[in-house]
Amino acid sequence: MDVVKIAKAFSDPLRWQIFLRIANREATFHETNKPGVCVCDLVEGMGLLQSKVSYHIKELREAGLISEVAQGKWNYYNVNRDTLQAYLHTIGQLFDS
Repeated sequence: MDVVKIAKAFSDPLRWQIFLRIANREATFHETNKPGVCVCDLVEGMGLLQSKVSYHIKELREAGLISEVAQGKWNYYNVNRDTLQAYLHTIGQLFDS
């Protein structure tokens, strides 16, 4: 886990918003048998170009914050909770007094 890379991924307001949308919509999509959130769902909900959302998804994926599941021609994204918990634990230890 690269703490700096994760912090950098979270530092962009749009990327943070995309991450939160994935985290908040996961439960809804699991109820509909989708394996996660696709870029098309984010484009539709945010009013952004697909290329812009895809770029930010790539950054979140490279930081290890989200995972990708391919199903047919679609890719779906979910929060990588293990990485997120490890990041929060590490940050907590750094500032624990």
